Amino acid sequence: MFCMMMIITVQCLALVPVSTALYVHAASPNALRLHAPVRRASNPALSADPPAPAVDRLFGTLPYLLPSLDGFGYGAYIYQNVPGAAQAAGAVAPFVALFQSLPFAGLVLFIGLSFFTRNAGLSRLVRFNIQQALLLDIALIIPGLFSPVTGLLPAELQIIGTNLVFYVCLFTVLYATWCNAQGKLPDQVPLLSEAALMQIGPF
Repeated sequence: MFCMMMIITVQCLALVPVSTALYVHAASPNALRLHAPVRRASNPALSADPPAPAVDRLFGTLPYLLPSLDGFGYGAYIYQNVPGAAQAAGAVAPFVALFQSLPFAGLVLFIGLSFFTRNAGLSRLVRFNIQQALLLDIALIIPGLFSPVTGLLPAELQIIGTNLVFYVCLFTVLYATWCNAQGKLPDQVPLLSEAALMQIGPF
């Protein structure tokens, strides 16, 4: 159920400008903060591009901090049961807590990033990554809006759903980071990449 909501959301976002989605982000409660892949053919024209400069690789990766912070809470059960996960989460938790303690920090960061997606002065790599990170962040928030309904499900299903959402977020961020480190466009994320490409346009 969690994943179906994420899939439907991303498909709809492919047709809606990110500015419209700001209302969804603004409506999400602070509690939501505590909370792969259908392959598609690579665009040959993009694949033929030379590796991006180091600065573009860095600024292409940084936007994924937003969905990483917003998706942190979905891993609560994993932190408790996977060896080593609690230690890793403990190292990150203070930064997540600081982020959540700042009023409207997520919304301000979201709006700030959205202004850069069509900035022709930025490289396509940077703009694509910003757009994809924003779409991932929106997809993470949507399941939390239905928490009154999903809370009625058996505990086992809730655990499976939240774990799956967390792993989708984690592997998407890791994949994007790996591609950016090589100066390549991380455009093989199912649904998200297609939607991001539609949003930023051909240039």
